[in-house]
Amino acid sequence: MEEYTREPCPYRIGDDIGSAFAMGLVGGSIFQAFGGYKNAAKGKKMVGMMREIRMRSTLTGVQFAAWGGMFSTIDCCLVAIRKKEDPINSIVSGGLTGALLAIRSGPKVMAGSAILGSVILAMIEGVGLVTTRWMGAMMDPTQPPPEALDDPRSLGQKSQAEPGLDQSRPFGIPTGLPNLSAREVNASISNLRQSMASVQKKQKAAHEPPANSIVNIPSQVSIEVLGNGTGLLRACFILRTPLKTYMFNCPENACRFLWQLRIRSSSVVDLFITSANWDNIAGISSILLSKESNAMSTRLHGAMNIKHFLECIRPFQDSDYGNCKYPSQVEERPYTMESYEDAGMKVTYIPLSPPLGLKNKEKNSKVNNVDVAFLIEMKEAARRIDAVKLMELKVPKGPLIGKLKSGEAVTLPDGRTIQPDQVFSSHKVEGEKPILLVAECTTEEHVESLLNSSSMQPFFNNEKRLDYMVHLSKEELINTPSYKTLMNKLSDGDTTHLLINEANPVIPAVESVYKVAPLQRYWMRKGNSLNEEPIINNLLASEPELTEKAKQLVTDFQKLEASIEKNCEFPKITFFGTSSAVPSKYRNVTGYLVEASNESALLLDVGEGTYGQMKAVFGEEGCKKLLVNLHCVLVTHAHQDHMNGLYTIVARRKEAFESLRIPYRPLVLVCNRNVLKPLKTYSICFENIENLLEIVDISRHPLTPPGSPNGPPGKRPRLPSPHLPPSRDILDDMPKSFDKNVWKLEELKAVQVHHTRMANGFVMRVAGKRIVFSGDTKPCDLLVAEGQDADVLVHESTFEDGHEEDALRKRHSTMGQAVDVGKRMNAKNIILTHFSARYPKVPVLPQYLDTENIGVAMDMLRVRFDHLPLVSKLLPIYREVFVAELFELTIKKEQRILKDKESSEKKQQKRSVKQSS
Repeated sequence: MEEYTREPCPYRIGDDIGSAFAMGLVGGSIFQAFGGYKNAAKGKKMVGMMREIRMRSTLTGVQFAAWGGMFSTIDCCLVAIRKKEDPINSIVSGGLTGALLAIRSGPKVMAGSAILGSVILAMIEGVGLVTTRWMGAMMDPTQPPPEALDDPRSLGQKSQAEPGLDQSRPFGIPTGLPNLSAREVNASISNLRQSMASVQKKQKAAHEPPANSIVNIPSQVSIEVLGNGTGLLRACFILRTPLKTYMFNCPENACRFLWQLRIRSSSVVDLFITSANWDNIAGISSILLSKESNAMSTRLHGAMNIKHFLECIRPFQDSDYGNCKYPSQVEERPYTMESYEDAGMKVTYIPLSPPLGLKNKEKNSKVNNVDVAFLIEMKEAARRIDAVKLMELKVPKGPLIGKLKSGEAVTLPDGRTIQPDQVFSSHKVEGEKPILLVAECTTEEHVESLLNSSSMQPFFNNEKRLDYMVHLSKEELINTPSYKTLMNKLSDGDTTHLLINEANPVIPAVESVYKVAPLQRYWMRKGNSLNEEPIINNLLASEPELTEKAKQLVTDFQKLEASIEKNCEFPKITFFGTSSAVPSKYRNVTGYLVEASNESALLLDVGEGTYGQMKAVFGEEGCKKLLVNLHCVLVTHAHQDHMNGLYTIVARRKEAFESLRIPYRPLVLVCNRNVLKPLKTYSICFENIENLLEIVDISRHPLTPPGSPNGPPGKRPRLPSPHLPPSRDILDDMPKSFDKNVWKLEELKAVQVHHTRMANGFVMRVAGKRIVFSGDTKPCDLLVAEGQDADVLVHESTFEDGHEEDALRKRHSTMGQAVDVGKRMNAKNIILTHFSARYPKVPVLPQYLDTENIGVAMDMLRVRFDHLPLVSKLLPIYREVFVAELFELTIKKEQRILKDKESSEKKQQKRSVKQSS
């Protein structure tokens, strides 16, 4: 069964009920229409038809809906129990549905209905499977190639084409065939897609060596720390081999910083999750999206329900970067599967579960309290071929030696059979440390569970030796008596303990500040690698490489900054991320902070990694104070680069209140229902955070409010379907906790813009100043009208000028279009942001930006209101510092213009030839 072909389970039920009702309504109407026409009196045929349709078709629709809802509910239960989707679920669901719906008729009728339902579903599934396999077998890539092919140079010498084919028709369709109907074409396309999926699967099986092949045994394995839990990245590390990368926990920003280890996302095939919380899974969706379309399946090991959450957020992935469907399929391997094994290593899952009657259970405890430890045992390194033994045994050069390397016995031309052990070298790899334990314990009860685990007893009894143990648990837990007992039992002098948590030294994982490759590396099998890079190189200790002109421009800017009178600090705007869709090496995705005073702030959009950027700007203690003063989060739309950092902000804010011993105050979340859908799923699957929020849903707002004088007297007016109006004042819907004087928020409007169906821009008056945020949109006249005379406009500028077609197709704006919106709005200051990832350091900076108060945002830009005119003065510095990058962008632009010109000339020539002929 193809991945993600249906809605995830909680939403699948509603989808199936609606589809079944529509099918029953339409089919019932047609059937009842025939019956009404047949039985009606002469001259009353149409009346009889309509009467039967009105009276009986809805009943048929309800019956279909009941069957579909029951079937889907049972199917979802089976998926949850069996942890997979296959035809068995459908067949069993069909039988149980038939039995339950006939329960009032007695056991015999129930049995008959169950058998009938199972048979029908089995026939449907069977036909589908047979068709798919038959189509896949027609294009079997494992079949031997044809004996010979014609020389391409001789193809033109053939006198005639294949008989029966018209070369003017595409793909050589026979001229004698009748025209295909649209339904037949769609069916053919569907079958072709299934065949291609089957072919790709067989190709992978044909090209990948078998799992037990010696070719797959890694020659070197290293433990590399990606995030030590203190900087922009939570605790995580990788096991790196020449063939694959095994990643343990995948926090926010993991995809961004994998590039610093020179690792492509496509090489990360196995993700091991130690505990089901957001800090460990937040970066998975970004890694899946950044993979190529032909990437291998990604396996999720350990914690449960992760795949379910990924299915939920899939429809809201940004269409600017890949498809809604993940390029890589996902296979979930929960801890109930006990172990995983490949050619390089064996991983044993050790579930750590506290007692069921745990008394000190918190209100916001995890839904699944089972943590998972991983015991990794590397397989013996591949032995090398001894050339002397080959010569002694007179093994000829060629493919026979390759087979011996792969562990296969070979037969020589003289009839002798040579076993691989006869030619392998007796030398063994020295310094190998093959056994690693990875553990993250949430409570002391989880530590006790690890102490009692049967998998760990051989190590506690000194029957086996543990080489490495990676501790991901929090510092407060490591200092408990239970954890000290664990450490004492594993206190063998040969065991290396690696502590990766918040107690580590703070090292910003930013390559512009620290050259990190990686934070630390430990060898489990070293091999002959000599390309080790330095661990840490603090770039702050050296002078920046700036030209004399750049230094002079910086000096002039500092003088200008000092000369401006500081009379209006607030509102203050901070840019945590300025990249579009996916983060780049130097830019994070969208996130803006607006500070109304020292005691009041709000966030607008919270892309992945927003908290890490906040921590880099304000520091640990500054972050706590800011989060306590954070009253509201506004989310423009449900794309992941605008909302994936929300869960971290909510969790860290709660911790800040607890750390400062302040009574918790719910955070106000203003968003549409597409943002709430994954939020609810996360609360159901992992950890309940909904009670930490007060939600203002701006996607449901009727045109005619209750109690409208336009309705009939004495009756509540009938409300139209919920919809998003073009513009809406949000302050009226704020919860009771809203205090205009404390928040210093006098105006807040949500303005519908041209991006997704529920995308919004926001117009606000903060501390007496009018600020407009466009969100993601193409040029929007409504935003211009609502934001008239704004003090500052923050507008997206995804593309450079000349990419208007791309911007229109993806519903974004070019730089020129954004500037035009600001001018029509009569905005006093314009700041451009949300640049495509094709501009990793700096976007194109055309000269017309210098004529107005137009600035270009960079990550970590923090500007007070009276310094807004200075933002545009940074442009000359950017042009000098990034002169090489801007020159490269100019070359690409000229190449694109030249290519477009050549293409238009060829089209014009073709038109001229057609007209002359």
